[in-house]
Amino acid sequence: MRKAVIAVPPVRDFYFTPNRASALGARVLLRELKEAGWDSVLMNLPLIEKSRTISLPCELEYLTPFLIPDESGPLSWFTAYHHFGPSFSETAEMIARENPELLLISSFAWAYAGEARKLAEAAAVKMPNLRIVIGGHGPTALPEFFLNSVHPVFPDTALFAGVVSGEIEGYGELILSLKSESRFLDLRKMKTTEELKPIAGESICRAGRRSISIMLTRGCPRNCRFCSNFICHGRKFRSSPAKLWKSEVTRAAKESGEPSDKLHLNIEDDNILFLKNDFFSFLETLRTLYPDISFSAENGLDYMLLDEEDIPRLKDWGFTHLNLSLAVLSEESRGKEKREGNPEKLEGLIHRCKTVELPVTTHFICGLAGDSTGDIVKTLRFLDRLPTQTGISNFYPVPGLEGFTDKELFLKNPPKLALGSSVFPWNTSMSSSQMITAFRLARWSNFRKKHENEDKLYTRIKETRRIHTIIRGKRTIIPVPNLDNDMVEAFFS
Repeated sequence: MRKAVIAVPPVRDFYFTPNRASALGARVLLRELKEAGWDSVLMNLPLIEKSRTISLPCELEYLTPFLIPDESGPLSWFTAYHHFGPSFSETAEMIARENPELLLISSFAWAYAGEARKLAEAAAVKMPNLRIVIGGHGPTALPEFFLNSVHPVFPDTALFAGVVSGEIEGYGELILSLKSESRFLDLRKMKTTEELKPIAGESICRAGRRSISIMLTRGCPRNCRFCSNFICHGRKFRSSPAKLWKSEVTRAAKESGEPSDKLHLNIEDDNILFLKNDFFSFLETLRTLYPDISFSAENGLDYMLLDEEDIPRLKDWGFTHLNLSLAVLSEESRGKEKREGNPEKLEGLIHRCKTVELPVTTHFICGLAGDSTGDIVKTLRFLDRLPTQTGISNFYPVPGLEGFTDKELFLKNPPKLALGSSVFPWNTSMSSSQMITAFRLARWSNFRKKHENEDKLYTRIKETRRIHTIIRGKRTIIPVPNLDNDMVEAFFS
């Protein structure tokens, strides 16, 4: 039987969310290869080893003034850069031990394109004649970055035997038959008659529960300017048959042994409420099958598709925390970003969550084109007065977004700058300092609502109306430097 290794590259970042790392795209590919008769191994590398601290990359040195060594506590920002997974040379050794004839790299985000290429280079040094193919959201957004990569052993040869854009479902055989003269395969231009299937996969345990993530749908018909979903999945909303959803959960639950009484399911679909009736029936069915199951939708549910009477139902079925997507607050910003919204409706839903004791986090985006510090402070204050935690996401572009279609912009700049944690000012609307200030103000708002500990820090901030933080060890409280004072004063006014 022919042998392939599917690898999700290690990650280098300030942080990584391991309980979200189910590698669903790589699992779809694994399913395709097995159906094609290949012996395939999936290596979800960011989860294989504990993280280790590495030096801050030179391209991120502009963040040095904002890093506070030994910072800790509820208002802290990032303190160190990390490598999640084995080293690239160790990974190459792991792949070589499988003796594959094909290495398939699943690059799930453009921002981690550098790590994907480093993994391929390390594998190529160890196994110079190994065929390497790469796909995923990163190669879909900018295939040229990978097509132009040079083999480290044979300089006249391309590093990648194939670069694939789009969804892999139904096209496994095409990837396996890629020829050197046509290394680029754009699946978005092809049509498949195969039925879309749900895909689920287990990640790490959380709070003693086995955690599984599932994706049921693809594509989004909306045109929100900040969203890159369409780049890989298109603007047509498609769903796998609802009758297959339960069986996919049970398959994933049994994959590593008998189903546990304690199971957590995270729904990855942004737009699952387009299928609200089917989705609610799915939750109810699983609650019957696994009476102690818990649920989350960590990409956020579209509050415009929720009604207040839905909140207690979600709580009863096993949602222990609700994530809602605000995105942008003001009517003017919603118009610019082509995003629907109704702040009054959102308030009602949040208060309903409060009455049924369902914790909620409301997420918004900071640093969009046209944002002002006044807009962001207004959003922070709006959420601060509601019984919700504030989730703040810094804007980052992906090649192909509206306003970011110039490929040279991304070929000339390191992919690392397209990370939310890099707080790079892609727009002239807000500086890195202002985005970090907004982040810390959000942390203060969350801390203020549930400060069971750290009373001294709470009192210091309340008295001074300035953001402070804790230095571990002696637990010294210090003011945070390099913040935007006008934003802080406007928030506390």
